[in-house]
Amino acid sequence: MTNWITEVEDNDYVSRRASGIIANQMAAKSIEEIGFRKLHYPRLYATKLREVGKQARWEYLEALLSSVLPGDTVIVQYPLWTNSTDFELEFINYLKTIRHAKVVAMVWDIVSWIQDNRERDYTGDASLWMLNKYDLVIAANNKMAKRLHDEGGVVSPMIPMRLSDFVYNGPLAMKSFKKELFYVATGIDPALIKEYPTKIPINFIGPNNNVKDVPNHINLLGAMDSNDIPRKLDGGFGLLYYPQDGGYKGMHKYGEYNNPLKLSLYLASGLPVITLSNTAHASWIKARGVGIVIDRLVDIEAAIEAVSEDDYYKMLDNVKPWQKAVSNGFFAKGAALEAVRYVNLGIQDYLVKMGETDD
Repeated sequence: MTNWITEVEDNDYVSRRASGIIANQMAAKSIEEIGFRKLHYPRLYATKLREVGKQARWEYLEALLSSVLPGDTVIVQYPLWTNSTDFELEFINYLKTIRHAKVVAMVWDIVSWIQDNRERDYTGDASLWMLNKYDLVIAANNKMAKRLHDEGGVVSPMIPMRLSDFVYNGPLAMKSFKKELFYVATGIDPALIKEYPTKIPINFIGPNNNVKDVPNHINLLGAMDSNDIPRKLDGGFGLLYYPQDGGYKGMHKYGEYNNPLKLSLYLASGLPVITLSNTAHASWIKARGVGIVIDRLVDIEAAIEAVSEDDYYKMLDNVKPWQKAVSNGFFAKGAALEAVRYVNLGIQDYLVKMGETDD
């Protein structure tokens, strides 16, 4: 029996800048190192998939998945980034009914919750009900797993990823104690700049096409390739926050549950972090001493001012083992092995119990 991991291929620019594609490709690379084989597929979009028709899509699936044999395990990185419910459903059905494989969803994002923060019934949304097609779901963390179950109607067994990885083996900047922030984004949101409540310097990394005049304490560093960022982070803290009125309406609430890639990037850079107390990783960050936990963004200045130089260098030391872990794909590898243990051996010790919320 063979174990497989899917990997989406996109153009070079997207592969260096888009967080969802970066996470997908990093996970595939890491999981391949523990004996899995990659199932590559080029990123196809809904319009093209509709145009070619069902028969052409079927032929494409046969070409892509014909190496999968009965009894194999396929970890499908979810979503497939096609924006096509029909194709993603055909993809899963082909693996299960034609190839007779065991299928596991490694969930990076729930599109419905990114785009919508309303209190409504999400169980009919394709991005959620489709997860019930899988034999196992790898959720971001325990808190996200509980939301998937309670609000999304996902009843498939679930295990947690716990943290995402940011695979990196390049140089790191020497860290110095300074009261300064870094914030990495796929696009700098004017809503965040408007909401930022202090004059403590903050360095924004990401495209700033929608941002013009800013105060002197806000430094727009522009877009960077993901692998160029860690060596630029030379001290201070990495900020984990989504603005309340940002471009994606659901991101502020979604940030309470997800595994932000920027968290993993900061850790891979060796940088302590700042997060809100309602996020999935707040308890872990506080317990491990790898950053600061605040209740509201307006509390950030007082929290930073309270950190002494000795406190800061202790945080740097505390980050080091986690820097090594996320840089080497530890969490993706662990989740993949736990998934294989469950679907092939029935070992349930890592299954999320719905009463659990802490990582």
